[in-house]
Amino acid sequence: KSLAAMAEDVGKWPWPRALHAELIQGLLKQNPRAILFDMIFSEPDVARRESDALFAGTVAASGRVYLPLLKLEGSGPEAGAPLAEIAPLIGALQSHQANPAARAVLLLPTVVSPDHWRTGAINFLPDADGVARRYALYLDVDGWHIPSLPGRLARDLGDTLPRGEALTLAWRGDRFAHPRVSYSDLYADLQRQKPRRPANEFADKIVIIGTTASGLHDLKPSPLHSQHPGSEILATAIDNLKNQRFMTPVSPWAGWVLAALATAGLLLAFQRRFNTMHI
Repeated sequence: KSLAAMAEDVGKWPWPRALHAELIQGLLKQNPRAILFDMIFSEPDVARRESDALFAGTVAASGRVYLPLLKLEGSGPEAGAPLAEIAPLIGALQSHQANPAARAVLLLPTVVSPDHWRTGAINFLPDADGVARRYALYLDVDGWHIPSLPGRLARDLGDTLPRGEALTLAWRGDRFAHPRVSYSDLYADLQRQKPRRPANEFADKIVIIGTTASGLHDLKPSPLHSQHPGSEILATAIDNLKNQRFMTPVSPWAGWVLAALATAGLLLAFQRRFNTMHI
């Protein structure tokens, strides 16, 4: 809908980043807790450098906009950036086993100055069958812990992080379980002298700006749907950490206990000659 509604005025996707800057400025007036982009800003728009500059300046001044990174596959002593140098810029933590010479191939939000990065990984974490049931809390690269975007946000907001590298997601409902607002509708309202939308619609909210159109290739298989928007999976991970409602594995003994109880129930039924076919 938004791609079609804005095509005549701003052209095809990707849109000029000045639009995102204007959206950020409008959202900040309502004092949200954080604004997260589920889009990669790793390459400059060479045809619209002023637009890039406006976006970078807006992000830098906001103090609460988060941009993602992606970890790519790479190997060899010269592959990628040295983590010892880049760790402070991306919020990576050094474990006791960290290799001081470790490197990682990363797509970073280089459109914005590293001094103003608030970033984390949004790598897809499929199970063996290709379905996303978990979200990384951090990516371990030779003992360096690169935070995921939900993990970084939770850490910054003071939320408690569970142990381990990933959490098993507790889904809220269908693939569009979280409240959604059309980008084009919101952008149009921000241009009005007298906005029609509620003045506190995003106050104290965590706002995620992402895509759901099939042609933009951010649809992933989940237990709920074969084409689950990546922004909704991201929202689920943030929701789980904020509300401490992620799934946890049962004890290994639980299966044995349940089997024993079921067997005992059957034995009792036979002893008392319960007839399940009795009417």
